[in-house]
Amino acid sequence: MIKVTNLKKQFNDLVVLDGIDFEVKRGEVLSIIGPSGSGKSTLLRCLNFLETPDAGIIEIGEKDKVTLDVSHYNRQDIFQLRQKTAMVFQNYNLYKNKTALQNVTESLVAVKKMSIKEANQIGIDLLKQVGLEKKANNYPATLSGGQQQRVSIARALALKPHAILFDEPTSSLDPELVSEVLQVIKTLAEEDTTMIIVTHELDFAREVSDQIIFMADGHIVEQGTPKAIFDYPQQDRTKSFIRQFNS
Repeated sequence: MIKVTNLKKQFNDLVVLDGIDFEVKRGEVLSIIGPSGSGKSTLLRCLNFLETPDAGIIEIGEKDKVTLDVSHYNRQDIFQLRQKTAMVFQNYNLYKNKTALQNVTESLVAVKKMSIKEANQIGIDLLKQVGLEKKANNYPATLSGGQQQRVSIARALALKPHAILFDEPTSSLDPELVSEVLQVIKTLAEEDTTMIIVTHELDFAREVSDQIIFMADGHIVEQGTPKAIFDYPQQDRTKSFIRQFNS
């Protein structure tokens, strides 16, 4: 479960998030869509304090739930919150001097204090899950963008997070490479992995999501099921956005 209450963020005089509220249940996929500059990526980064919100409450987990009130928190609170999620970035963020396998196992060795042998076995299994076990010893420079992004997904899965956060996972890819990454995410959705996905791939969002949020100008303009948002939008701003992609 992820619950966000009255989340706010601004940069100087620019209000980027203005009172954001939503909840994602365990095993659900939430996709966040909207025009560039609407605050989508900032919202995602606020969930694990890559950006520090100005106000709001973030709750992640169930029996071992972490609740962070932005009005008063400490370093330990942020550490616990970050253990609950893993981020998949637009530009992969892989270590260029480490192999695909080493990128996946880094957190297992450094955070979980596993032996290299144990971490490598898990890493190979995860690379196999994303179809890259044969590329385990390749460095990022020798991998395509789609392959690098699949390695970053395997890395995100390594620590078994409560939820995975995807920030425009296909925006840096050539069109012919997009489908291989989306297929991996689709498989995770079928396995009831809790995910929040910021994306411009509207057809994909419609297919895999339990909920859709449409954001504009730092606000949630409309929220609902994919059918409700794409077939029966209620707000003029949503209708205009959907129409642009359907034209």
